[in-house]
Amino acid sequence: MNEVCESLKLDSKSNSKNNDNSQIKRFYAGKVILLTGFTGFLGTIILEKLLRTCTEIGKIYIMIREKKGVKIDERIKKYFENPIFNTLRDANPHFMQKVVPFHGDLIEIDLGLSKEDRRCLIENVNIIIHNASMVYFNAKVSKILRTNVIGTQKMLELGLECPRLEAFVYVSTAYSHHYNKTIEENFYPPPVDLKVIKDMIQADEENATGLSQTATNEIVGKWSNLYAFSKATTEGLVETFSRKTSLPCIIYRPSIIMLSMEEPIPGWVGNKNGPMQMVTSSTLGFMHIVPSSIDGVIDVIPVDLATNGLLALIWDYVVHRQSKEPQVFNYGSSDWNPYSYRVGYEAFQIAWKEQPPLKMVWYPFVIFVTNFYAFLGLHVLFHVLPAIIVDLILVIRRKKPLAVKMLLLLVKNYDALFRFINGNWIIKTDKLKSIQNYMNAADLKEFPFDLKTVDWYRFSTLCIILVRQILHDPLETIPAARRKYQRFMVLHYIVCGVFIFFILFFLYRIAYIIFN
Repeated sequence: MNEVCESLKLDSKSNSKNNDNSQIKRFYAGKVILLTGFTGFLGTIILEKLLRTCTEIGKIYIMIREKKGVKIDERIKKYFENPIFNTLRDANPHFMQKVVPFHGDLIEIDLGLSKEDRRCLIENVNIIIHNASMVYFNAKVSKILRTNVIGTQKMLELGLECPRLEAFVYVSTAYSHHYNKTIEENFYPPPVDLKVIKDMIQADEENATGLSQTATNEIVGKWSNLYAFSKATTEGLVETFSRKTSLPCIIYRPSIIMLSMEEPIPGWVGNKNGPMQMVTSSTLGFMHIVPSSIDGVIDVIPVDLATNGLLALIWDYVVHRQSKEPQVFNYGSSDWNPYSYRVGYEAFQIAWKEQPPLKMVWYPFVIFVTNFYAFLGLHVLFHVLPAIIVDLILVIRRKKPLAVKMLLLLVKNYDALFRFINGNWIIKTDKLKSIQNYMNAADLKEFPFDLKTVDWYRFSTLCIILVRQILHDPLETIPAARRKYQRFMVLHYIVCGVFIFFILFFLYRIAYIIFN
């Protein structure tokens, strides 16, 4: 690590001669960045983008811990074998020279850093991008609060010790204060202070069964889950810390991050949960009912554009900053270029016909309903009953029942998921939009984040192509999958016809009895 620290000084001098036309690339030349949460979906693209585009960057420190007994070196090796790094690897086979991994853990004392590692960070880091967090809605109370809140406090304390620090960036979520239907680019009052967080952690750890769900719900209040509660509390912590110490802090609030549009691979996703889980289930013909209007809007953003927006706002904040006040930047499509279910479903229908997965279990279709009772009835009719019938058939054939288990996994987070895909929030992005006014042509080409340019129809088509990749369906299976799609379509309409016939016959018999 000491050799790395010495080399940074030499890198800094050589990089000052960089004459690239992009202002943003010049800004990152020679910079030393500490990135947490690099193994996550967004973190992976941030790391890849910096290494591939900002080739004159100084070093990127990545904080990692041993996981399930797997050593750090083994985790790093496996991580960089991901095909997402192939473009980078082809362009620069020696890119790993810019990456410095070290042991760190948000829940450990002093972040689990050795004295040597901490000193090296303090002496060299220019930018901290704190992207790590626990995103599980139903995680243990003490664990999610220790990771998301107390861990960020430790990162802020580390940043305060760094004399060369130009920006501390906290990656939050646009839904940290989701009780507001319009989310502005400013700070909102946090739900609780740090003392309450510590009391919650203590109560959860001292109780063998943890803090009760009732007690947790009373504290969380208008925040629908512990994750959003923890992010809102942490935003308040960052704001207070920044105002007291003058630490230059940014809060970045992206909305629902989904697959990439262009970079480095069109249609890549690192997280198959959330909306992608719904897309996969509907493409397989497993999920058919969505509790939303087809004209409803879901705020999704491509991960590559979200990354470009983050890197551009860091540049703008450092170069054009006129105040020491902490700043908030939102990034969402609802106020920029809304994505409606109607556009997505029309694209899905064509893509399902052209590139269906071979592993589909039924004809893919979706019914959008807004009435709760109608949703409940259709859910039982199209989801619960078919799952039970399929499992009965599997049992009769002496096979392991799977359908009900899959259904339970699908509906496990129904409440939380549908709340966020059906909220029709307006996420204001004026501050981030204005940054484009300071970007030159090279910046706009290298770091595009204008959501007006996104073709949502193509985006939706990429989603279905991605599903085939997730299911490991090679292109060679498309002809067979199309034939299967046609058979399921015919069978689906036969079943629907028979069902409608019996419903009409039943109504006829009732009417006959009443009037005769």
